[in-house]
Amino acid sequence: MNRDNSVEQDLDLLAGLAAKLLATPIATITLYDHDTENECATTRKVSHTAVACDAGWAANNPDIDIAQLGSPRSAMTQHLGLYASVPLRNGDGSTIGMVACADDEARDLTDNELGVLKHITALASAVIHA
Repeated sequence: MNRDNSVEQDLDLLAGLAAKLLATPIATITLYDHDTENECATTRKVSHTAVACDAGWAANNPDIDIAQLGSPRSAMTQHLGLYASVPLRNGDGSTIGMVACADDEARDLTDNELGVLKHITALASAVIHA
């Protein structure tokens, strides 16, 4: 991406690109800091979330917790019409984040759109590891 930008700025640009290419009002790129475990569940601490969100959509959907889109399990409880995500992986295959898009209108991503989401994820991974 741009050598003058920070990793966070580049991820913000990629989130905006994902939202535009997928024609969704929101796209996020979430990076996990680390996992913490207790008796009940494993939770992920978030170190950064890049968000591209249409302001009008956000105003019409105040009950949607954008921060939860980085966790598919939490995102599914928000009654979204569309939620799609692809995990960001480290070199060892461990999940280090999530790239997601969402909308309140129900639809499935086409194969091409899913490919775009995967490509954005690959770009985000390259930015992180550069």
